[in-house]
Amino acid sequence: MNELTPLMAASLANSVYLLKENGREKEFSLELNTQVTKNFDFDLNNHRLTGVSGSIVSRLFNRRTGFAAIGKGKASYAGDHVVAIRGTDGLRDIITDLHIGLAGGDNNSLVHAGFNKVFQSLKPALEQSLTPILTANGRGTVHCVGHSLGGALAHITADWVKRRYKNRVCLYTFGSPRVGLDGFAIKTTGNIDKIFRCTHASDPIPLIPLWPFMHAPYQSREILLSSAQGLRASGHSMGENGTPGYLNTANSNSWGALQNQSTELFKEIELKYPERHQVTFTTYWAHRINNALITLLRKAGLLTLIYAQARIGTYLTFYDMLASSVEKIAKLSGEFAEQTRGLLGHMLVFAGKGATKVADLSYQFIRWVFEVTIGALHRIARQALDLVN
Repeated sequence: MNELTPLMAASLANSVYLLKENGREKEFSLELNTQVTKNFDFDLNNHRLTGVSGSIVSRLFNRRTGFAAIGKGKASYAGDHVVAIRGTDGLRDIITDLHIGLAGGDNNSLVHAGFNKVFQSLKPALEQSLTPILTANGRGTVHCVGHSLGGALAHITADWVKRRYKNRVCLYTFGSPRVGLDGFAIKTTGNIDKIFRCTHASDPIPLIPLWPFMHAPYQSREILLSSAQGLRASGHSMGENGTPGYLNTANSNSWGALQNQSTELFKEIELKYPERHQVTFTTYWAHRINNALITLLRKAGLLTLIYAQARIGTYLTFYDMLASSVEKIAKLSGEFAEQTRGLLGHMLVFAGKGATKVADLSYQFIRWVFEVTIGALHRIARQALDLVN
């Protein structure tokens, strides 16, 4: 099976942003790497797809903008097709809106409702373009590509294409957020033939939405293109002028040459309160804090219940319920109280509130700690998305 090279995938993810402008009179073109132009043709008059973005204004006026381009393979990729998808301005707020809930995806698992709504607006155009193409040639590979919020849409698209047309499908994402809960991650890991999830350690977008959302491939490796620490907006940049810029860090003709790989595998961990000041605002500590929370819930026997509760209501009500559960755990024993204190202390330092001491394990205080920690990640995420837009 053919795979796009890292450089080809990055070039497609970057160039598709040129489709953003609306208006039939505009002549669209993609500024693609020569590797792509030698192997794929793009007819943007017939295969530039539009959809409705997530903002209230866009939905109200049914404002449609260019979302995706479909390319037809030739030469070494004859019979293959590319679906390159960009992110949207409207999703900038959707991804950090705590009132957003979950929706049933096309594979009968729970996904982010905002992502699903945009995909559903894009799906009729995808189906209209892909059905005649893939019916005529059902053996080729479909390559789904996207950066940022476009990566989330590419993920849903790849799973849908595989189920709808049965072709081999490869997914390539750069700085994609999490798309769904564990069921979605597990199903898409088993369904999509190959997933290349590329990240930078300094990119905040792959950290959101927060747990219980999960990445695919499930419990597996990501391709860490840059290990520079310290979460910052520029870590999410796609273009060659970015620092580091996915177009620069993916400048390779072989996935095997990109050896710097990381993992989101769960590791049991208990955080000690006196050691909280070693925390930094990094992906490394975001994962450690996440694992410490899961460890606490698991040891208290509440993890299964929490997962079940996550499927009901919104992101906001989930963290209300989670804070209440952590308060109850802290009351079970002195050991649990100290474990909770260590977790909260590390969260506060991560959020830039290291001067605040954890002397109170009430629901109100625990909920506030969750709020400031989520707020710190969402602020840097909004800054990152503003750079893209």
